[in-house]
Amino acid sequence: MLGHVSKRSQAELGMLLVAFVWGSTFVITKNALADIGPFFFLGIRFILAFLVLAAFAWSEIRKIDRATLLTGSLIGIFLFIGYTFQTVGLQYTTASKAGFITGLNVVLVPVLYVLVERKLPTLHTLGSVVVATIGLYLMSVPPGTFRLAYGDLLMLVCAFGFAMQIILVNHYSYRFNPVAITGVQILFVGVWCLLIGAMVEPLPQQITYNAGSAIIITAVLATALAFLLQNGMQKYSTPTRFAIVLATEPVFAGITGYYWGGETLTIRALIGAAMILIAMLIAILSRSD
Repeated sequence: MLGHVSKRSQAELGMLLVAFVWGSTFVITKNALADIGPFFFLGIRFILAFLVLAAFAWSEIRKIDRATLLTGSLIGIFLFIGYTFQTVGLQYTTASKAGFITGLNVVLVPVLYVLVERKLPTLHTLGSVVVATIGLYLMSVPPGTFRLAYGDLLMLVCAFGFAMQIILVNHYSYRFNPVAITGVQILFVGVWCLLIGAMVEPLPQQITYNAGSAIIITAVLATALAFLLQNGMQKYSTPTRFAIVLATEPVFAGITGYYWGGETLTIRALIGAAMILIAMLIAILSRSD
């Protein structure tokens, strides 16, 4: 039992690292979109991430077989939905509302988990979901400003995509080599984003330093490393608990936005951040699934 708890704790701390990486790269991603279209940005980022993964783990990438390709592509569809709707939606809504609505996958995951796995989360896990959701709202949405607009609807689809990706990784991760199935997901998103970018966006004449540095940082840390950690570790925990840990992403985004992006952190936002961290600690420290 102690060994199981230890593995689960390590996995959830690993996902906390992923949340930190995703949250801390939000500012540079938003700035990069001023110099390059969202689909070309995502396409180059994910293709580069696949090449990095292949360069460091080619022996594992070679283990991709037909079953891995089909399953990885299925998961990749929802990863593609999450990233494309998030990146495009950012152009039509505020960063604060985008952070909150994307974070709603912490609510969607346990609902979808019940439908897919037919297994109810525990009461303390559901309590953590409620606390994290309230914290997300307090941190991300200023008082009296929340109205659903076109960009907000895109973000709702994004949240659904990320939630389904978490569910499917949980369902299939233990059956496949984590590097191989991560590579398929990343390559799937990269190829489709480049194809769509070629059809709907002007071809970049040059990659600016702003866009290039953002692509490299997000490809290596926020894509190759982050999804390798997720696909390798999620089998040791539950999707609902992982979603709660990932709800800390806007906390890290708020901190980096404050120090790097000149944004402000209100008392309301700090209370929300504290609630998210409390929910995450409850989920990680609890001994039951």
